[in-house]
Amino acid sequence: MSKVPKKVMILGLDAPIVPRLYRYCKEGKLPAIARVINNGVWAKNCMVPLPTITPPNWSSIVTGAWPSTIGVTDFNVHWPGDPLDRTHGGFYSGDVRAEFVWNAIARAGKKSVVVNYPTTWPPVIKDGYQIGGSGVEVNQWFWPAGAFGSEIGEPPPNLDDKTLFRFAQHGVEAGAPGQMPRCSMSFSHLFATQGFEMGTAHALPFSPQAGQLSPEPITLEPPTGWSMIPPAKKALEATLVVQPFSSLYRMPGPTWHMLVLDTEGDGYDKVVIYDGKDASEPMAELKEGQWSPIIRKEFQTEAGPRKAAFALKLLKLSRDGQELRLFHTPICALEGWSYPESLAGEIHSEKGLPYAEPAFLAYDLGYYDINTLLEATEMERQWLSDACTYILTNKTWDLFVMHYHPPDHAWHSISWMMDPATARDEAEWRKFQEVELKIYEMCDHLADDIFSCADPDETVYALVSDHGAKATNGPFPPVQRILMNAGLQMRNQDRTIDWAKTKAVAQRSVYIYINLKGRDPDGIVEPGEEYRQVQEQIIKALTEYVDPATGKKPVLFALRKEDARFINIYGDYVGDVVYALSEHFGGQHGAFLPTAEWGLGSLRGLFTMAGPGIKKGIELERNVWCLDMVPTLCYLAGWPIPRDAEGAIVFQALEDPDPK
Repeated sequence: MSKVPKKVMILGLDAPIVPRLYRYCKEGKLPAIARVINNGVWAKNCMVPLPTITPPNWSSIVTGAWPSTIGVTDFNVHWPGDPLDRTHGGFYSGDVRAEFVWNAIARAGKKSVVVNYPTTWPPVIKDGYQIGGSGVEVNQWFWPAGAFGSEIGEPPPNLDDKTLFRFAQHGVEAGAPGQMPRCSMSFSHLFATQGFEMGTAHALPFSPQAGQLSPEPITLEPPTGWSMIPPAKKALEATLVVQPFSSLYRMPGPTWHMLVLDTEGDGYDKVVIYDGKDASEPMAELKEGQWSPIIRKEFQTEAGPRKAAFALKLLKLSRDGQELRLFHTPICALEGWSYPESLAGEIHSEKGLPYAEPAFLAYDLGYYDINTLLEATEMERQWLSDACTYILTNKTWDLFVMHYHPPDHAWHSISWMMDPATARDEAEWRKFQEVELKIYEMCDHLADDIFSCADPDETVYALVSDHGAKATNGPFPPVQRILMNAGLQMRNQDRTIDWAKTKAVAQRSVYIYINLKGRDPDGIVEPGEEYRQVQEQIIKALTEYVDPATGKKPVLFALRKEDARFINIYGDYVGDVVYALSEHFGGQHGAFLPTAEWGLGSLRGLFTMAGPGIKKGIELERNVWCLDMVPTLCYLAGWPIPRDAEGAIVFQALEDPDPK
């Protein structure tokens, strides 16, 4: 009889391209992840649910249930009975109708640690510890969060008690702006002298707000009103006004003061930043290319004082003082994201930050270069390592579950530049494949730090993912326009939907909804025969559409809702027709099958585990599903399996598959 593990650790990586991760492991570049693969079981054909997207698939992993059972079936959620053009972000734990694994094992007296795991806020953990869960970074908030108004410019709803976690998103155009997450205190920002040009922000999911992310212009002038200016040959000053927006804790923007100094007489070479104009108390002293230490301060907000941390980097300082760029990271709250609430105050990181946004955001905006991008990403990794190792070495726990998002951020930003099939030239794809490897090395470093906190003789280590990714390689089919051309959707002169004449609308990643009488507020289609006829009309329109630029059909298949049950899509939280796109079209993931492969990309999931009771050095050819992991590990450890679990036990991974 094989040994039963006492502890289980699950590290989730968002959107790794699994064949490439595996290759790097075999080349010896990712030793911590390679130890799990080499000493345990590697499932090379891990399938993940459709749509291949974050909230539903991470929820499936920790409940063992299909998204249709959970109720979170896409990046956003549509509640039955809501208007068909209304959804809300899929990061609210109250939408998850299946039991989480940490609550299942609490029935056996087991404690859990849950870190940065999407769709778990407000916390529902019954016995254990939690950090984050309202987004994909600790200080990112999709719940509660703001939302854009309609496509005709209506303002978002007020943040009152009734709408705190239900937000309208009226735009249903394919590619329409989605929900913008909040940050706890402030997003990152750039202060720049006149003449700096931003990047294209091509990867921003919320480009309508990009204007608020434009650099804050600064003017350098002779200093006035200062006391105790440091010795310098020449000096200039600037006022730095931080402009928070989309903040969970609304606060007035703090004002900092900066001196630009020529210390040697051969040009400006140093800046010093202060809270006020008393130069005896500097907040940071920087030369070009330098980061400040982590700065911790208390900020006044509408919710009262909040402790937060951030860092500064002087990106550029020309000797003549004409060109200056100063970057500040997100102002990251040091409280408000943990359970119990007091846990946040126990965590300290000397060099890390609990980030509020992808570090790739500032890179896509053109704020900084690749090196600074990697440094900022490392700050987030360092904080997560420090937080996890503190909890794992100071608290009692049996199960550890964590999600880490930077691979997904990377592919949304650079996938088309790292794939030889889409890059502009060889130099470009080589450069960005080096960035890819750096991101995986951070994943490996994180895994090493975390896994070293437990005894390998009594712990199972597992790695899993929600989906893979590919490069953007073609247009996204205009699904609403296809429905309009088929006479199934009508628009008013202002482009809003004419519900009195509309039979169908596309919604979210893979769904078409029929405007059904008795179910939808403006329904016009009769249940029964007319409903079935409209389903067939939708399927015909989608599957016969040919992209004019390529001459290819982008829709791989379209199924009636009742037929989609065989791919485990069913119930009240999905559309009346379900479709998937060919891998030759569209973006990185979402509307693509988990078997999709294109260029360097693959949509398959990651599934590997090692430890007591797990076979060693085995590569499984059979299909597994990401939602098989929790049932398998609970079975192995002798813990209760989540009551709604539908995933299978992967018996072929176990040394002793027979019942205990």
